[in-house]
Amino acid sequence: MSCHRRQAHLDAPLEEVWSLIASPRRFPEWWPRVVEVAGDRFEEGDSYVQVTRPPAGKFESHFLIERREDLRKIRMSCQRTGTYADWLITPAQGGTFIELEMGMQPRRLDQRLMDAAIGKRYFQTWSQKSLAALEAALPGAASGREADQVA
Repeated sequence: MSCHRRQAHLDAPLEEVWSLIASPRRFPEWWPRVVEVAGDRFEEGDSYVQVTRPPAGKFESHFLIERREDLRKIRMSCQRTGTYADWLITPAQGGTFIELEMGMQPRRLDQRLMDAAIGKRYFQTWSQKSLAALEAALPGAASGREADQVA
């Protein structure tokens, strides 16, 4: 299993950041390659369908919200591939500190092979692009400090 952790400070209120990361319906506004999300509820234990646009075609995935603590943390995982995003946020220095972990818990042999071959680099790139897109979607957010940690 590979994963990548990335930390960032965004000059935006915690509530604004939370409204984007904890609302799957808003993912198409900012999350790279997400084009559509369908679901009735987005609470802990709920599932939703997400359509992403990889380099070729479209890909539909079923996600589960594994953990959710309002204005603090949320973890969602793809039930098909085992990929996940684990967000932890806290108010800091007039803005929001984010710790994001993205990774994969492969379920099949082909997923384990992909994870072993490119997983580390893939999740490093995905987390960087995700935080950059999140920051760009926040009104008036200025660039903060960012540090990588590989797990």
